[in-house]
Amino acid sequence: MIGALTAVIIVGSLAAAAWCFATSARNEFVHRGHLVLLGAVEALVLLQGIIAVVRIAGGERPEELATFVGYLATAVLMVPAGVAVAFMERTKYGSIIAGAAGLVLAVLALRLQQVWTPLQ
Repeated sequence: MIGALTAVIIVGSLAAAAWCFATSARNEFVHRGHLVLLGAVEALVLLQGIIAVVRIAGGERPEELATFVGYLATAVLMVPAGVAVAFMERTKYGSIIAGAAGLVLAVLALRLQQVWTPLQ
């Protein structure tokens, strides 16, 4: 895992969550800008996932491989799933759902960083 990339993912997902929650407070649904920010964060998560898979294939292993893979799969799917569910609820509650996905992604990114301690 790359610490700087993880930090950018956490900051980006928290910013997206805050923006979605602010939009919900105005009784509005997410806008195109929200989707662009969430898409950018998702692209970074995919990049982090690819790097992790390459490093695992290269012989590095986190101490808890199954836990790491579970967190990684959940992190990759969190934003698309959150946005899909948000679009099912095109009210302010859809904005809350998208914001919650951003919050959960921040926690997942942090946990991925914590679990990734390669064995030597």
